[in-house]
Amino acid sequence: MANYVENNLGKNEKIVMKAKISWLTLIPTALWFVIMVVVMVYFGKLLGDTKEATGGKADADSAKIIAIIYGVCLVIGVLPLLIRVLKNMTTHLAVTNKRVIGKVGVLKVDTIDFHIDKVDNVSYKGSVFGNLFHYYTVSVKGGGGDAKEITAIANAAEFKNKVNEAIELHAEEARKEQAQQIAIAMAAGKKD
Repeated sequence: MANYVENNLGKNEKIVMKAKISWLTLIPTALWFVIMVVVMVYFGKLLGDTKEATGGKADADSAKIIAIIYGVCLVIGVLPLLIRVLKNMTTHLAVTNKRVIGKVGVLKVDTIDFHIDKVDNVSYKGSVFGNLFHYYTVSVKGGGGDAKEITAIANAAEFKNKVNEAIELHAEEARKEQAQQIAIAMAAGKKD
């Protein structure tokens, strides 16, 4: 799969750092899947006990109910796991020398694109599992109160620091350029 960040770099734009996506985010959804399998096994045993109690013939209605429970457990066990895998595979986030850029999603795509001088704040937070397994949700706030969040970032603190460094570097370059402009204007004023 092509990387969104590399395919959307501008002229003279270089990647400073890419955020790392943590596959440990699959642990909570995998645990949920295991719970659903246990529920399915329990109801399978219940069906077996029903067959024994009726002399090997299970009630057709109870068999249908257990089949429905199997289907529901399978869907609500597998679906969150698949969604998390797809989200991890399609999450891209980076800071360049000019902006913070990223994307999440396949069908429902959410992009992030803030010019570095428009970034007001970068923060991160972790859920119980996130703090336990060291993955976080990074929030980038830009001018005008616009904010975007990207989940499952393993190196959130380092990413935040790199964004802050890029902001400082950009501001320093802007000050140098402004000083050069003033020097040129003053030199031109002395000639008159």
